[in-house]
Amino acid sequence: MVSLFKERTSAGVFRLITLSIIVHIHFFVSAPTVIIDAQQPIMLALLEPIAKLPAIIIALLFHIIIIIQALRLNYILGNNRLFPNTNFTTAMCYILFTGLLPIWANISAALIINIFIIWIIDLLTKLYNTQKAGKSVFNIGLLTGLSILLVPASAPLAIIVLLAILILRPFKVNELFIYMIGCLLPYYFLSAGLYYFYTIHLLPNYLPHFSLHIPSFNSESSFITMTISVLALSFLGFIYLQNNIGKLVIMARKCWIIITILFIFLAPIPLFIKDANWPIDLFVITAAAALAANLFYYNKNKIFLSILFWLLIFINWFNSFDIIHYLKAIPSK
Repeated sequence: MVSLFKERTSAGVFRLITLSIIVHIHFFVSAPTVIIDAQQPIMLALLEPIAKLPAIIIALLFHIIIIIQALRLNYILGNNRLFPNTNFTTAMCYILFTGLLPIWANISAALIINIFIIWIIDLLTKLYNTQKAGKSVFNIGLLTGLSILLVPASAPLAIIVLLAILILRPFKVNELFIYMIGCLLPYYFLSAGLYYFYTIHLLPNYLPHFSLHIPSFNSESSFITMTISVLALSFLGFIYLQNNIGKLVIMARKCWIIITILFIFLAPIPLFIKDANWPIDLFVITAAAALAANLFYYNKNKIFLSILFWLLIFINWFNSFDIIHYLKAIPSK
């Protein structure tokens, strides 16, 4: 089955659509919802109209968003030679990961911010060969600032993107200032608007607050299987990447370093950002899918990959239908 996603054919898009339906087959029983967080004022205003749509439209919209995100991420990695040949394994992993935690299978702020993260990755991959990088650095900073403004829990992006620019470009003070200006510009306009309407005291609501804590989760079994699956596949993918990274050009190697840093910094966000919870950790699947794709691309054992693929499908169904909950609800004789 996995070999179908290694092929470079137009049928790959249809296969991804089919995979998304299979992974989220529970939508026929329980439709996805729109997760709204009162701690995110701007995102609250954006998501409230979507929450009023019929359930079938929300489900269709969710499928459209994750398929587009998966294809876009897949295209960026393939177009920039992060894999020797074009394939759909990254998009496959992205869709599989969206079903590992039931609360991820909803339209949320994190799902929207993944659009910005993928966009930032795209701009970063183009930064390496850019002669005059000022405009690109500013756009990257602007997208980063917008992401943090919309969802303050995405604050680590500011550090990640700064490290990425330093990895891809020779250190230049002017580019550093351009990046900082881009990051702060959304907050400048926000502050101006709040000041104009005499509500500047609300500015702290749009800023990230750091606090060490462990968020609660609805299903312990779902959380454990999700954590093991994402960490194990990402780690194995990283090992296969290291074994084959010599086949890639320098730019591709640097991009993989950035994706690895992205994974390391985004994974523990719920533990360090105040009021952040596990839906926010959907950020991590962008980097995790890219890393895990190396396992499915470089491993030639078709039987092992098929077993792993269907195991992930089963885990998705197991968590989505919360089988443990139903087993506990059965009265013992």
